[in-house]
Amino acid sequence: MLKLPLLKPRNDFILLEEAPAEPYHQYKQFEHIIVPSKYEHGPEDRPIMGKILAKGEGCINPRIPVGAMAMAGKWAGARFQRDGMSYVIVKEVDIFAVLE
Repeated sequence: MLKLPLLKPRNDFILLEEAPAEPYHQYKQFEHIIVPSKYEHGPEDRPIMGKILAKGEGCINPRIPVGAMAMAGKWAGARFQRDGMSYVIVKEVDIFAVLE
């Protein structure tokens, strides 16, 4: 199979390889916490988690390194699929947290 080149984001955009969402029961580990059923949403309602694959030349924050896992807002960015993998392009300011 021919491997296509990686997309290079422009300006202050970041390319994330979206990680699969964990099942809800992974989050519900404490037996003394009561979660109402209306909050027991599936992975479609959670923030995006993904590995940072590339950054545009306008990204100025050194605390967002390429290769780290990052969390972005659910509705941030644009999603697309390529070669069976799911990717998201988000702005640098849409990154909530970086897993170090």
